[in-house]
Amino acid sequence: MTSKWSDFGNMWGTLRELDVSAIRDEAERSLTIVCVGHQAALDAIDQLLHSNDQKFGPAGADPLVLVPLAQTQPNSAPLNNADMLIFGVDARTPLSESESQAFDQLEQLSLPFVVVLFYGTRSTGAPLPRSINGQTVAIADPQAPDAAERLAQALLERLPGELHLSAARRLPGLRATVGRNLVNTTSFTNATYALASGLPEQIPIISIPFAAADMLVLTKNQALMVYRLALAYGAPPDFQARIREVIPVVGGAFLWRQAARSLIGLIPIWGLVPKIAIAYAGTYTTGVAASRWFASGEMTSPDQLKRMLGDAMARGRERAREIVARARPSKAIEEGDQSDTNQHDGLGARIRRLLPGRHNQGDQ
Repeated sequence: MTSKWSDFGNMWGTLRELDVSAIRDEAERSLTIVCVGHQAALDAIDQLLHSNDQKFGPAGADPLVLVPLAQTQPNSAPLNNADMLIFGVDARTPLSESESQAFDQLEQLSLPFVVVLFYGTRSTGAPLPRSINGQTVAIADPQAPDAAERLAQALLERLPGELHLSAARRLPGLRATVGRNLVNTTSFTNATYALASGLPEQIPIISIPFAAADMLVLTKNQALMVYRLALAYGAPPDFQARIREVIPVVGGAFLWRQAARSLIGLIPIWGLVPKIAIAYAGTYTTGVAASRWFASGEMTSPDQLKRMLGDAMARGRERAREIVARARPSKAIEEGDQSDTNQHDGLGARIRRLLPGRHNQGDQ
């Protein structure tokens, strides 16, 4: 069964009925991040994680608890209730033996942690415990343009994934990194789904029909990505309001039509790679445009969308080749190459069976 673009009204009706309570609960989970260290380092961490020139301010209770190293008590209530530790070290201040031992005691708590070294590339004085020193990110200048990004990456690599949405909602300095990860992950998910289901089934130049059930899955994934982005950037948690808000930004069809049309006339034969690239590019461009809207209220112009989609298509084609190559490791696949094979192993065989008309006709 295929659907045309006129059928998207029914699709949006289905999207309005999505149960997003689990995502909302995830965004509102309690979170405590204890920062222990030198005062100058704590001040830098506080500033980088709370810096905000965005549309929405922090939403929810501040998760940061700042504890000067000299006041650290390993059995204190904040540490016992922490989800993560950040050790802040000022490279200009030599570590004393007692401070080094304090870090060692904190490391024994078996909590996720990261060490952030400011104002230098190595600590002075007593050495940091070896296990701690191996998880250190050095930020020589907290005012550097990439300082917040580097801190966010280091923190999110160690913070459990189920807490990322809550952390971004409360700490604006994490939002750009969390948002980018959400867009990349969902784009890859939709690209992989397009591979497994052979999407889209066909894209005639005029009608551009898609498999209705499969398009609903892809568009649901996009809608949930948009909602997660909204929550990550601190927007109010009304799902329907957020979807209605973003439709004028990205277009009612979430850029599937534009993505499909961008390929028409560019390639002579349809194959796996362009099909996957459409799923990737439509999702990626939607995510970037939605991120800009929720971050700063920026309305992406049609010309900007066109350029973004062109870049996303190029990226999508690269990702598609990688995905297809992993799915069929015994045979390199070029665009439009759907030649039959006698090998029927794993996902590759499943994909070959799913391709429309694969066993009785070639691509025309």
